[in-house]
Amino acid sequence: MLLKENGVKVFYTGLSVNTMREAVFLGSYFCCYEGICESLIQNSFPAPVAVPTAGGLAGALGWLCSFPLDCIRARVQGQATVQARNVQRKTAVAIAESLFRERGLIGLYSGVTPSIVRAFLVSGVRFSAYEFAIKLLTGRPDEESLPCLLEEEEQWGTSE
Repeated sequence: MLLKENGVKVFYTGLSVNTMREAVFLGSYFCCYEGICESLIQNSFPAPVAVPTAGGLAGALGWLCSFPLDCIRARVQGQATVQARNVQRKTAVAIAESLFRERGLIGLYSGVTPSIVRAFLVSGVRFSAYEFAIKLLTGRPDEESLPCLLEEEEQWGTSE
């Protein structure tokens, strides 16, 4: 029905704003994880605490940074799609301006709390599983397998 009434283009609605959201999220996510994990380890947190904590905080901060774009994306994708109705669809920029004008900065963060809580929990588990998988695949003992624990040269035995 969607394809018949709107064409293939309907499946790409919101793609550009979603791509921007993903770039912001992933950039902040991995950068925060590495920095936070390294800082926690240097401050004597054991790896089983540091990894999920750093992962959780990275997920929460990533969503905090990218949530306004997600809010805009949801509104872009939630617009009427049927061209027969002669509805003029708003661009992402027009939606952002309208949202900011009507609700202020808080409007760009509507519903952020459940997303941040979920991101903390999911990301803490995700990074714990990732680090555990690296440990299993590399066969390195305990803490040496965690990339956030050692400098790259020490981790791979390339220090001089």
